[in-house]
Amino acid sequence: MRLRLRFQLLAVVLFLVTAVPVWFAVRSMAETIVTQWAIRYAEKQVLYDKSRLLQPIMREVALSRQMADSSILKDWARDPDNPHKTRLAMAELERFRRHFQDQNYFLALLSNGKYFHNNQENDFATNPWRYTLDPALAKDAWFYNLIEQGRQTHINVNPDPELGLTKLWIDVLLSDEQGVLGVVGTGLNLASFTENVVGLNAPGITNLIINHNGAIQVHRNHDLIDFGSINKAPGESNTIDLILTRESDRRAIDAAMAALPHQPDQVITTFVHVDGRRHLAGIAYLAEIDWYEITLLDLEVILPLSEFSGILIVYGLALLLTLLTFNHALNTFVLSPLAKLNDAVTAVANGQTVPTDLQYIGSGEIGRLLRHFTEMAATVAESRNTLENRVQERTLALELLTRTDPLTGLLNRRGMTERMQEELERARRENYQIGILWLDMDGFKEINDRQGHPAGDEALKHLAGIIKAALRSYDLASRWGGDEFLIMMSPADAEQLQTLADRIMNTLRKCASVNDLQGRPVRLSVSIGGCLSESEESLDSLLHRGDAALYKAKAAGRDCYRLHAG
Repeated sequence: MRLRLRFQLLAVVLFLVTAVPVWFAVRSMAETIVTQWAIRYAEKQVLYDKSRLLQPIMREVALSRQMADSSILKDWARDPDNPHKTRLAMAELERFRRHFQDQNYFLALLSNGKYFHNNQENDFATNPWRYTLDPALAKDAWFYNLIEQGRQTHINVNPDPELGLTKLWIDVLLSDEQGVLGVVGTGLNLASFTENVVGLNAPGITNLIINHNGAIQVHRNHDLIDFGSINKAPGESNTIDLILTRESDRRAIDAAMAALPHQPDQVITTFVHVDGRRHLAGIAYLAEIDWYEITLLDLEVILPLSEFSGILIVYGLALLLTLLTFNHALNTFVLSPLAKLNDAVTAVANGQTVPTDLQYIGSGEIGRLLRHFTEMAATVAESRNTLENRVQERTLALELLTRTDPLTGLLNRRGMTERMQEELERARRENYQIGILWLDMDGFKEINDRQGHPAGDEALKHLAGIIKAALRSYDLASRWGGDEFLIMMSPADAEQLQTLADRIMNTLRKCASVNDLQGRPVRLSVSIGGCLSESEESLDSLLHRGDAALYKAKAAGRDCYRLHAG
């Protein structure tokens, strides 16, 4: 046999002997990288989807809880047949309706079973009473089940046969010191919510939401959604068992659901089989609404191992030329790019950016893989930054709402208390006094009773405007509650308090912008009590002395100012 042929046969043997183990080694490395990347990507994707899901729901939950905390609605719920309280309650409900995302509300009273609702089109503005609940009817069981369970907030996907609507309902108990008065809340359009939350995923990514019993609450396929879960007995619900056919997969999901409430900020990943294909499942617990978000990644679609098939060609050509060339080619075209990809995966998992030159490394399938990964990492980073900015904006907006009075634009009691506590501590450190003026509008109840609440609101806003105009740029004012206002001057002395109080009283007496029902100006006046802080004095003590001074002003005939002495 000729030597050339022998070398050719040897090359073939070496190729076969070397190619087989190398192929398995490369495949194992690729599977390891894909698995590591998939797990880290799944964790990031689940956390991103969790934030994207909670953002629209938590805003509606917060507004629903504010509505349930409305003193106007509680007062009416205790006396639902009072016409005056009914008018106030309907106006309060309408105010909340305009702020809900889908501009609808519902309220159900326990005392008489009446169910009130108005929709986005404002079809029921004149008569929001839609029907009366009956504990004997299965369609109304949700209401009585909610009250029996006693859960303050509940979210449920359910059709309302009376209204002809299928929505994601946010239910909040309306209650006072004596007990539950009813249920209030709003509904999110199920189709648009599903499209926005689980309908935006790339190919190979499936999102679904389940409750603590495993019942499917949100899925792009509405046939799988378990409507009215709260009224169903065990075994009647559409659960995740419809998607997972293997018992071992169901046990893995159950174990993750059991563990996550104890570590709500974590993401648990596990491999499951869906429709006979291997998927990576990422599970997160939505503690705020007691739901679970599951993201299923089809690895064959997202990052198929077939992308690595071209490596065999590179190996074969390199081995047929020479073993040295093969070794060089292996490091140049395969191992080095994969190592950089692995480093990039680790960087993304740690929240770092991918090197800008990564997309220019490698060629062929490896190059396309790196470019795909670079583009994907850039998309994930951009989405994360956008989400973080939006969450920060919404957080700041909600923070502002909790510290501002919506009628007057001044600080509310909570916001003023925080600022006063800070300023009082600073005054102790720097040894100066702060002063407060406690204002109470004279005869405000009579204005409301005789001229109507719009006139009362105008009077409060006008007084707030006078206060704003009279303050120094570094002083603060708040609506303390009802018709009471509180001003903090820092620093201050008795003369400055007197001057500011006189200016406010004189300006208010000249007010002609608030009219009665006949269009005549309503005479407005205010009683003011003032005091100056003492060394090491607590905030409660300062407020108590200010209230005492206000009481003296009222006792002196109102429309006057009194300073608390000593």
